[in-house]
Amino acid sequence: MKALKANCRIAKMNRRIKYAALLVVLIALALSLSTCANKKEAITSVSQLNDPNITIGVAQDTAEGKLVEKDYPKANIQYIRGEVEAYTSVSQGKIDAFIFNKVTMQTAMVNGLTGVRILDESVGEPVYSGVAFSPVTKVPDLENSVNAFVDELTADGTLDEMTKRWIGTADAKMPNIPKPSNPQKHVVIGTTGANMPYTYYSGTDLTGYDIELAYRFALWFDASIEFKVYDYSGIVPAAQSGDIDCIFANMFITPERQEALHFSHPTSKSDIGVMVKDDSAANPIGNIRNSFYKTFVREGRYRLFIKGIGMTLLITILAVLCGSILGFSIFMACRRGNRIANGFARTFNWLMNGMPIVVLLMILYYIVFASTDIPGSIVAALAFTLTFGAEVYSMLRTAVGTIDIGQTEAAYTLGYTDLKAFFRHILPQAMPHFMPPYKAALVNLVKATSIVGYVGVQDLTKVADIVRSRTYEAFFPLIAIAVIYFILAGILVFFIDRLMNKLDPTKRKAEDILKGVRTHD
Repeated sequence: MKALKANCRIAKMNRRIKYAALLVVLIALALSLSTCANKKEAITSVSQLNDPNITIGVAQDTAEGKLVEKDYPKANIQYIRGEVEAYTSVSQGKIDAFIFNKVTMQTAMVNGLTGVRILDESVGEPVYSGVAFSPVTKVPDLENSVNAFVDELTADGTLDEMTKRWIGTADAKMPNIPKPSNPQKHVVIGTTGANMPYTYYSGTDLTGYDIELAYRFALWFDASIEFKVYDYSGIVPAAQSGDIDCIFANMFITPERQEALHFSHPTSKSDIGVMVKDDSAANPIGNIRNSFYKTFVREGRYRLFIKGIGMTLLITILAVLCGSILGFSIFMACRRGNRIANGFARTFNWLMNGMPIVVLLMILYYIVFASTDIPGSIVAALAFTLTFGAEVYSMLRTAVGTIDIGQTEAAYTLGYTDLKAFFRHILPQAMPHFMPPYKAALVNLVKATSIVGYVGVQDLTKVADIVRSRTYEAFFPLIAIAVIYFILAGILVFFIDRLMNKLDPTKRKAEDILKGVRTHD
């Protein structure tokens, strides 16, 4: 009998192995067929781009999109958040070509980007970049001063010397430019920090062609300067709102942009290039040790992650504390049926639940607080406070609603006042119903803070984008922030669980429950 059972187990194991092997073969066959079906002729010329079977990627909020629409109307256009995502999409074959600033793409190749190549031909006409100005800047005569400064650097050859130092090199260094000894003015400059060689991070310091230009202008203009870092999608609204005075970020001068902002005389000239996949390039498994070194160790990039964690925690903790107080205050105001308070609560809840948090964040930053000097981190904390407060109010109303009205009446019978009955008798019973959704909302809040990069806040997700723009690798930056978010959420949940144990009425001592109640008459 034992031998028979053993044979049966062996037979079952053999069948499972066969099924697993068959599954692997079918998956491999499907991938092979998919690869063959999707295999296209290698792109060797820009003349191949005007084809309905070709997908061309362009970065969001850049001039290249209009160029592709005009010159390649038959091609499919895919808008991509930034050039680093586009490089990955090209190398993985998700898009057939990426059209962008040729200098930026060449610099990426020089700094280690692989799996792609740049066509020799350029597309369209060369484009010019300049400094863009906020229409509401309070810096006197800023536009005329920048134009005079640019003309001076063009005439004496400084711009040519800067171009030779930054363009097409892998180890350009920022020259030592002194700061004004007694600045009479202050200029807030918007940049991206993710567009080599014009504006990028070396360690925790901004560097690049446009950053050098900004420092030179500060010395020339006798002004102190402050940098604020945005995505390209947010930098123009920041200038329009007056959050920054001007933009030093290799912005192409286009008619559409000139409708929104004024531009200086050209500061640089670029061709528009085409990046395609390099089918001849080997695709080995990356060197994990080298990738780890580039992501965390080189130029002390771990410090960026530490700063990002600090900013994420700051926004989260402020939002949790203030949002909990706000939600509880609204609930207490509405608890006894006050008509005005209930009307406000309904309207508040309707607004917060119906509006995406990223929209609320941008409304607060670019409209409500546009003319103030409130930092983006505080505005972000306020946005999350409002949304979290609405959630806390709804959770409290639901949790307290589960407690039978007889419990309140019993508390009155024992001599409790209304408030004492609520805090000593009703609320403790409601806590087990309140805390699980509260814990889930807190975890969601930690993850939701990843959008604050829209308003120039360098949180954990924004830091990962900055690092990816330097290393051109996605694995370690993205896996790292995923792990960090898990850890942060786990730590917060741990403290919430401890709090739940403290508030669990089944674990309260008898003397605490009867405190304030006369047990002997």
